[in-house]
Amino acid sequence: MTTNWDAESVLAASTAWTWVPDGAPHVRTAEYLVVAYPEHFVTPTAARVLGSDRPAGELVDEVADVVRGWGRERLWWRLSDTTRPASLEAEVVARGARLVDRMDVLALPLGPGRSLPDLQVPADVRVEAVVDERTVRDALVVGADAFGAEEPSADQVATALADVEQGLADGTSGRWVASVDGQPAATGGFTLADGVCRLWGGGTRATLRGRGAYRAVLAARLVAARDAGATLALTHGVVETSSPILRRAGFTRYGEERTLVQVLA
Repeated sequence: MTTNWDAESVLAASTAWTWVPDGAPHVRTAEYLVVAYPEHFVTPTAARVLGSDRPAGELVDEVADVVRGWGRERLWWRLSDTTRPASLEAEVVARGARLVDRMDVLALPLGPGRSLPDLQVPADVRVEAVVDERTVRDALVVGADAFGAEEPSADQVATALADVEQGLADGTSGRWVASVDGQPAATGGFTLADGVCRLWGGGTRATLRGRGAYRAVLAARLVAARDAGATLALTHGVVETSSPILRRAGFTRYGEERTLVQVLA
């Protein structure tokens, strides 16, 4: 387990951050991972390039063929300044891909001898762990509002509840929801992997932003991560929204990841 995190090791941990839901069609090679997520996801068909020395055009053609084989017509590429080949982003842009999201790679060392940031959570914000159907539904409703998705279906709630129960059972993941004035306002989760606390899904209901709910959920996750033995908190903060909050909280920026969507011809 890494305890001394320099820029290279943080960026390597960021590149290694992948997730494949149970049963989701996917292709994983030494060079890339392509996943067909459920259609209700904001980025339902995604590709992350882990590193390749092949020509960019050859790699793009191969990944696109995989996606067409699933009957899908759009592909979301997750790219960064360290993506190899370096010309990959220019290649997909030349094929009509457009930028849809920019995220900073942010990290905060944890562990013995390190204090957690004081996030000055307002006293009127209530935070609770997501452990049952009610809290799962609250978290999903907040997430849908924050990220512009549709209201969760009964099947989505059931699937998320099963994931939560599994994470609680094996101690590998958790999720929290914060409420303001009795209304679910913010949510966020984490997954533990090789000493890294991967912070994901952090978002706030649009009408309740600026009330401290995002900071409350972040604080709860950092405490849980430290208690679980994580030595690094890692996240991808949207440049215009969550990244400034995270940087004020003590996270350091190590680079940027971009999401580009390509319509396949």
